[in-house]
Amino acid sequence: MTPEQFLEVASVLPEPLILATVSGDILAANRPVAKLLNCRSKDLRGKNLLEIVENPHDSVLEYLKTCARNRQLSFGSLNFILPNDEHLSCRAEGAVIQPASPESPAWILLRLQNSAAANLDFAVLNQKIDQLSQEIHHRKQAEAALSQKNQELEEAFCQLKNTQLQLIQTEKMSSLGQLVAGIAHEINNPVTFIDGNLVHAEEYIETLLQLVQMYETAYPDSSPEIEEFKAEIDLDFVVEDLENLLDSMRKGTQRILKIVKSLRNFSRLDESGCKAVDIHEGIESTLVILRDRLETSLQSGKIEVIRDYGNLPLIECYPGQLNQVFMNLISNAIDALVESDQKPPPDRNSPHYSQIIISTQLIDHKSIRISIKDNGSGICDQVCPHIFNPFFTTKPVGKGTGLGLSISYQIITQLHQGQLICRSTPHQGTELGVEIPIHQTPVKSSRSDPERLVEVDILDMAQKT
Repeated sequence: MTPEQFLEVASVLPEPLILATVSGDILAANRPVAKLLNCRSKDLRGKNLLEIVENPHDSVLEYLKTCARNRQLSFGSLNFILPNDEHLSCRAEGAVIQPASPESPAWILLRLQNSAAANLDFAVLNQKIDQLSQEIHHRKQAEAALSQKNQELEEAFCQLKNTQLQLIQTEKMSSLGQLVAGIAHEINNPVTFIDGNLVHAEEYIETLLQLVQMYETAYPDSSPEIEEFKAEIDLDFVVEDLENLLDSMRKGTQRILKIVKSLRNFSRLDESGCKAVDIHEGIESTLVILRDRLETSLQSGKIEVIRDYGNLPLIECYPGQLNQVFMNLISNAIDALVESDQKPPPDRNSPHYSQIIISTQLIDHKSIRISIKDNGSGICDQVCPHIFNPFFTTKPVGKGTGLGLSISYQIITQLHQGQLICRSTPHQGTELGVEIPIHQTPVKSSRSDPERLVEVDILDMAQKT
């Protein structure tokens, strides 16, 4: 490239450009340079940079040599002397465009920029960078706040959903309790009447039998019609079987009264508050209600319930809610045994008996532990941590809602300030342990009332959202 060719190219560029040798000789300069230095382009051509700058000559030459050795831009500063004896400080960016050869020295292309304008541009750039940094900071803060809000809304939604489920379950149990209590009351009255009159019936029948015996003694030779009727009704058998008949009636009415009592104990509509009760009575009432399921015929025989009760004091609790927990846990144990019965045992040679072991014990005289253990198929390690989550169930569609254990967990942990712990081993069984304090700590909040527990949770969620 010749200086003329350079000028032809540089003339259309808006940037101030100078083509110089490594010794400072100016070969060409475009019009923007002439305008910047307040002179004409042809006046610059042929001059040396050392003539029009006030920088020390050594520093200028060293800068040009640096540019000649490097094809990348080298930055420097040149202070020009203008024709009117004014001074102009320029920022220089230089690079070699034609290396030195035996025929010619190295050519250096210098781009000049007014330092004042460059500083102003730099200040504007810094201002823009600061504004951009602040904008990025504000956006990050907004994103963090939005993420936090979304997390809070998600947590509020999950809590509201769980609370809604608890409300539905509570309403269902309340309706069921009212229905059970009503039926128990309606059955209890006539059965009590029958049970009470059985005593008198036994006395009357005994009296009539004595009278018949007295007639037979007084009149041993009765008429043919009476003898024929005695043979027809088989009087000896009737007298002999009458005691068995009365005994079966007595046992039947006692059985009905026991069921009615269990239904009333289970519903506990008259004990919605926290009261001291016999835990074993609640467990037994639940077992009476589940008796039909416990007598389900399995390949291994009927389900055997083993009781290992400790000596427990009266426990302060919410009886109706706690009985609901017993119902859920024992029902799940029955389901596990039924499911396990349909699968072949790992060891076909060993006999398998379906068992549910219910044990209670006192812990440090401050709390009690109720354990409900089955010897079913057990739960794998991947499933066990999720069994208390709402809607989580391992049962087939239509056989499980995934709410029983979730509601039970809330009743134990929130209402009774206790723990519900699951321990399970595949092919050996599952144990669910309930630990609650003997005396409930008074809670000032309205959450201590089980009938308002769900209502308050919903109101809190509505306020948060």
